[in-house]
Amino acid sequence: MEKEFLTVRSLSKLLDMSEQTTYKLARNGVIPGRVKIGGKSVRFNKVVVMEWLQNGGAIDDSEN
Repeated sequence: MEKEFLTVRSLSKLLDMSEQTTYKLARNGVIPGRVKIGGKSVRFNKVVVMEWLQNGGAIDDSEN
């Protein structure tokens, strides 16, 4: 099964927010599924992001 990834642009459109805000929230650990590719490229695991959204976009801190 091949994993699907979202670009920052596509995730920003899905979340209806700016790309800058998406980057900031991802860096701060609010948006899960972030994967760095190479030096600067960032993608998001679509399955992880969609599960997060279905759970209300809450941070799962049960592991802390």
